[in-house]
Amino acid sequence: MTMMLHHRSNSSQTHPRRKAILSLCSIGFFLGVIILFSHQLENNLDHQLLDTRNNALRSSSSPWSSTHNFDDADDVKKVSYVTSFWAKERHTTIHPHPHRREIEAALLANIYNPHIDQVVVFLDGVTTDDNVEEEFKSSCVHFHQDMAEINRQFLHTSSSTNTHGVDPMSKVTCVNVITGQPTYHQMFLNALSNVVTGDIVIVANADMAFDDSISKARKLKEDVLLVLGTRGFSQDAIPVSTRQFYDIIARAENQQLKDSVLDQCKVNPRTWDTWIFHKEAIQGQLQEKHFQRPNNNNEMTSFYMNENGAENAALWAVEQCPSLATTYNACDEVLSWSFHLSAKTHHSQGQTIWPKGDGGVGQNPNSVFVPEPWGGSERKKWKSPPYPPKWCKRENGCFFG
Repeated sequence: MTMMLHHRSNSSQTHPRRKAILSLCSIGFFLGVIILFSHQLENNLDHQLLDTRNNALRSSSSPWSSTHNFDDADDVKKVSYVTSFWAKERHTTIHPHPHRREIEAALLANIYNPHIDQVVVFLDGVTTDDNVEEEFKSSCVHFHQDMAEINRQFLHTSSSTNTHGVDPMSKVTCVNVITGQPTYHQMFLNALSNVVTGDIVIVANADMAFDDSISKARKLKEDVLLVLGTRGFSQDAIPVSTRQFYDIIARAENQQLKDSVLDQCKVNPRTWDTWIFHKEAIQGQLQEKHFQRPNNNNEMTSFYMNENGAENAALWAVEQCPSLATTYNACDEVLSWSFHLSAKTHHSQGQTIWPKGDGGVGQNPNSVFVPEPWGGSERKKWKSPPYPPKWCKRENGCFFG
């Protein structure tokens, strides 16, 4: 009896302990669930924050994005500048022509221009012959090396230029060309190629430099073609931020250069050096036959950029694109400056002999002008694109959207 009472006494003491242990286990289980849920929630938040940061990094990956202040980045049109340059002759010890230095100065000015997103150089006459020693070859590799050295020279001299911590040469795309100087038709095909990534394309002579007014190109209407007569070169007119590239790079090596170039925008509406258009507006619409004229032997011949009347004939060819509605010479709105104070030089394929009687050449037995048809509208004896009327120069006018 005593033993039974003792056993019951122990049993009655153990039961509350079991309840306590079970309670502790339950509490531990629920705490574990809460901790696990919290940990999972933390991981999800971490992933969300990481995705947000990566998206922010991706959206700001463009090295020059800090120079643009746009309300909606998705609507921003990218601008590519396209030109042609001849490869440097590396097998000679003769000092390069002063105009080469001028072109390099213009290229660097456009590379530094924050309103140009890409600079594409089609390098003519590169060396691919395996029999030529490597040190004498010339290609885009050497072009990049030369421009990088010129850039270092410029930065060493100039303290006013902000690169925003980015190598300006990262904007440059160079394309090796082994066929020599392009025809006008080939030049436009180059501008429409996949290496040109901009929505809006600027095609110009390599010695043209642009100032901040080129920012207006981003707002060009899709059915409008702009051409620009150069504003020349004047110490008083050209912005210092643009002129500094010439003074540091070109003039430093040749103090005998003249001081000015004629403002063609004011005196000659029949000539221009720059074309601005939407890439998609003329993609797939250009026809090679429109860029050809009969030569003196009545053979259909392509014309080159440096020939007299070539831009006029090329304008007619481009205006045949059905998607283009209007052409303007907007040289008063978008300013281009000529970095060509040295002696005249044309690195060209040679002068085609065109038939007599075109271009108003008088009694010359052969014409030095590319024959008509020419683009633009009638202005006395010549056709030329009109200057935009004053009413359309305002914002949201006839060519800027």
